Amino acid sequence: MHRFANPARFLRIAAAVLPWSAGATVVLLVLGLYLSLLGSPPDYQQGETVRIMYIHVPAAWMSLFVYTNMAIAA
Repeated sequence: MHRFANPARFLRIAAAVLPWSAGATVVLLVLGLYLSLLGSPPDYQQGETVRIMYIHVPAAWMSLFVYTNMAIAA
């Protein structure tokens, strides 16, 4: 791992990996949104409204982590 402490070497590797990881991120994000919002069946009690949990819960956790990190950084 100490080899990557050299900025020139790290940036060369990062430049090669970045387009592939960005492409994989976009593809997996679109696939995940499709499967969670359109591909999942409705709940037997809540119906279609259960799908809001696929967006609401991760957004709530993310906001908690952001505020915690801001408090630590301050």
